[in-house]
Amino acid sequence: MLLIFSLTSLFTVGLLLFFISRYYTNIKVDAVLQETKAVSEAQLVAVDRKEAALVGMTQEIYKNSDLMNDVQIAMTHDYAEYVKRNIDNYYAQQGFYSVDLQSFLRSYFTYDDDVIAVQLVSADKEFTYTFPTNYGKWQPIYEKYGEKKLLQTVSRKENVFKLDESLVFKQVINDPSTLQPLGTVLMYTDKDFLSKLIPKTKEATTFAIMNSANESIYSNHPLPDLTTSDLEQGYKSGSGYIEQVEQKASGVSGQIIVPESQIGGIPVLQWILFGVGVLLVIISIAINFFISKRYSKRIEVIIDGMDQMEKGELKAKLPVDEREDELTLISQSFNKMGASLNDYIKQVYTLEIEEQKAQLKALQGQVEPHFLYNSLEAIRMNARLEGAKVTSNMIYHLSTLLRYTADNIEMVTLADEVNYVRQYLQFMELRYQQEVPFFLEVEEPILEHPFLKFTLQPLVENFFKYARHEDKRTSLTFSAKRDGDVLEVRMRDDGLGITNDKMHQIERDLADEKGEPGRIGLVNIHRRIQLYFGEQYGLAITSIEGEGTEVILRVPYTSEGRKNYVENAFSR
Repeated sequence: MLLIFSLTSLFTVGLLLFFISRYYTNIKVDAVLQETKAVSEAQLVAVDRKEAALVGMTQEIYKNSDLMNDVQIAMTHDYAEYVKRNIDNYYAQQGFYSVDLQSFLRSYFTYDDDVIAVQLVSADKEFTYTFPTNYGKWQPIYEKYGEKKLLQTVSRKENVFKLDESLVFKQVINDPSTLQPLGTVLMYTDKDFLSKLIPKTKEATTFAIMNSANESIYSNHPLPDLTTSDLEQGYKSGSGYIEQVEQKASGVSGQIIVPESQIGGIPVLQWILFGVGVLLVIISIAINFFISKRYSKRIEVIIDGMDQMEKGELKAKLPVDEREDELTLISQSFNKMGASLNDYIKQVYTLEIEEQKAQLKALQGQVEPHFLYNSLEAIRMNARLEGAKVTSNMIYHLSTLLRYTADNIEMVTLADEVNYVRQYLQFMELRYQQEVPFFLEVEEPILEHPFLKFTLQPLVENFFKYARHEDKRTSLTFSAKRDGDVLEVRMRDDGLGITNDKMHQIERDLADEKGEPGRIGLVNIHRRIQLYFGEQYGLAITSIEGEGTEVILRVPYTSEGRKNYVENAFSR
């Protein structure tokens, strides 16, 4: 109750403060955004003027017939032929020649220090004439991109675009008689003319200019990643307030990001309102505390009863108060729940354990016939191929293996399981006529640790099926060590390894809780360990193709004897 009353007070006062703060903040933000928007408008106007200057230059070319004729010659001939024709025209007009393309372009932009170079490119990109007005800034651009890449910019659809640290303005020149494109005029300008328009007080603000293709052609700061939602809301967390400026005649538009630090501090009135709100909340909480204090003892009694139930004291009871309220109903329901919990455990949990035992028997029964049939088939094949001496040794090992298999014990010691693996390994060495070195890296006390039967043999069987080299010796190394409350048993080889596709398939099989019926190897081991000890234990495998494979079995570490360990396996 205290929490509900307190939250209600906090919500009411907080909501009031939020709207008041939002109101004054919006006023401040709007004022700053209007000032910043004026700067962006000035930048866009400057870009429009640059484009207008280029358009004006092309109109001057159209007005001057001699100049237009000179452009036509330049766009259809190489430089040598262009010079020759100019000389011929000069003599044809008896030494009088009004103007040529080179002198016109150089003189037209002499007043504009922002222009780096003017470039004229024919429509088929065969002929190009470049007239730098600032060699110091043009030379790095030419060296970086080269003529071939620079010509590619003519194909861009936008009239204004960015190239390195310069802005490029494009204007097409058409033949007056046929109206077909003769070529394109490109004007390269230094983008610093835009930076000069930003006042020092606004230098922390991000000013960006986008062309008609919504590409950023200028930004005084790196632009953050903005989504459509950010642009619609006008704010991006961590970036600031976002404003967009409408497109101009040249197709460019502005984008402004004002950081929160530029907006200014919180007004004093907001702090006063905040203090009053906090005071009201404290008074409200104090009143609510005294009202709800009488209920606190009864709640503590209920919590103590729950703690006892959590510790396993199912017979814990709560006192039932005479007052008919919600806490009394909770106490009555708790007592009824405790009374019925024992019956529920006996009916459901015991049934679940029996089902797990049945699953274990079914899984374990898959291993023994599978192993027996493989062993008899191996003996039959060797008996046909060689003499009785080797066969007798195989029969000896087989009898030892069958004696171990016939013992209907679910839990053995780690030493018993390792000895069983040794016998199986010697048996398979006789079958394949190849020695397999076996290294044991286990401390003596750990060998007496209880271990699940028929867990290691399938790993050795997989080794002979998939990992063994046919033309050289392949070794097996078995190790076991304690890691806190876990016993880690490792079986590794230096064999063929497993391909990535096969590893993905094995990982999917191990992760499949249901599993495919009839599997004998790794999945069987993984499921049996989890059924005995819980989902946090099981099998893991790592492999590098061509270098080897390592299988890790994780079971709980215990100091109990084998018999007690088996009995307690199902009681956890």
